[in-house]
Amino acid sequence: MNNLRVNEIVNICKGRILTQCKNIEVMDFSKDTRTIKQGDLHIAIKGDNIDGNNFIKEALDKGAIGCLVDKEIENDLIKKYNDKAIIKVENTIKAIQQIAKYKRSLYNIPVIAVTGSVRKNKYKRCNCKCII
Repeated sequence: MNNLRVNEIVNICKGRILTQCKNIEVMDFSKDTRTIKQGDLHIAIKGDNIDGNNFIKEALDKGAIGCLVDKEIENDLIKKYNDKAIIKVENTIKAIQQIAKYKRSLYNIPVIAVTGSVRKNKYKRCNCKCII
């Protein structure tokens, strides 16, 4: 599998690199600092209860090669982690979608999607008058 380099990610996401590291290879992506591994790029996603932008320092301290953020970063943090890749984008969710679209375009293979839910409603009736 082809790993992406930071400079490629910046181009794909129309982002801006805030540090000096541009040619680092990203091994994987992670949005959870509890499971981050060496070589991962931390994706700082803002959810309803937790903002991943608040865990940038933790991610970098745990071995992330960089972070994809959508908030302004303090200059002190940029100076401290200048050997890591900090990429500023407008929206991290859109950025990861753009990365996924790009990665998918590299392969000429069919895509299969399986969707649905199992037993969402215990006795849901379908149009054929049977009980599921």
